[in-house]
Amino acid sequence: MKKIVILLLFVSTIISAQKKDFKYSLSGITKVVLASDTTIKLEVGTTNELIILEAKTKKEKDNVHWSIQNDRDRNTKSKEDKRKGLTAVYPGGKDDTNGFGFSVSKDGTTLYVTDLKSYLQRHSLYVKLPKNMNISVDSGNLGSIYMEGFTGEVEAASNVGRIEMKNVTGPLTVNTSVGKIDIDFDKVSQKSPITIRTSVSEIDVAIPGNTNADLELKTQGTVYTNFDFKIPKKKGMENVSGRKSIVSKLNNGGVKIYIKSSMGNIYLRKK
Repeated sequence: MKKIVILLLFVSTIISAQKKDFKYSLSGITKVVLASDTTIKLEVGTTNELIILEAKTKKEKDNVHWSIQNDRDRNTKSKEDKRKGLTAVYPGGKDDTNGFGFSVSKDGTTLYVTDLKSYLQRHSLYVKLPKNMNISVDSGNLGSIYMEGFTGEVEAASNVGRIEMKNVTGPLTVNTSVGKIDIDFDKVSQKSPITIRTSVSEIDVAIPGNTNADLELKTQGTVYTNFDFKIPKKKGMENVSGRKSIVSKLNNGGVKIYIKSSMGNIYLRKK
């Protein structure tokens, strides 16, 4: 009997810890602007919706004893009872998401989604968007950004957090102050220039070997690459700049790719 009770408590704990989600139709929307002060993971969804999920990872669940988790669940239920009939109001505005803590507004074909909770209240965020959606994402001072599989135009900014992208095509505009940048291109779009910048950390970029591009790589550190490109020389003129700048073409040139790290190394890899 005791084993059955423990099993039932364990099952109820798993159910109560399941992900919550907020969904919003993206009909008529061509760009989503997302801002939060926490780490954001963006994945490709299977519907034409913005889906926001927030939950503990499996590892976090496994590290919490079921009795402690039950206490937490009871406290959460108590808070939910106290909030019944009330609407949360934050310094950044009113919650438009039925208690999920986001402000959502439209301006033409652009959807603005702003996280109203602080980084102390929200520890991570999981977002699903259509593969071809244009995206602008800002993770605030401490959050990082992870995204994979998008083919639309992407703008991403962080301060201390890192930015990591996989299987993207661009165009991209990526900026960090301190965080490391890792980008693995599936292919490189020729639509608009690509800009990747950080003030302190290193930048690691991988692009297909057949990419047509006009490169400009600038750093006080060192550039490492397995591309065989020639660096133009200016005859009769001395380089008086204190910054290192490498300008070259890949496969007879193409879209402009500008990569700058004020202090870190740049790694440009041929896939």
